[in-house]
Amino acid sequence: MSNQLIELLEVIEIEKEGYDTIRFKQGSLFKVIHDSESHILVKADNDFTFTLAKLGQNKLWQYL
Repeated sequence: MSNQLIELLEVIEIEKEGYDTIRFKQGSLFKVIHDSESHILVKADNDFTFTLAKLGQNKLWQYL
């Protein structure tokens, strides 16, 4: 799993109270660091990690 990548198909924004909004552009690539039945955990080049729902596969993101 450590060599698997995903690509964003749409722009996403990650918001958390008290923090600046983080935006990732369409076409951004992320390394998959964990894959579960319902979500994937991904890591950006800046080491920021977040989860994406598997329901978004081929709509919001896709495996490369």
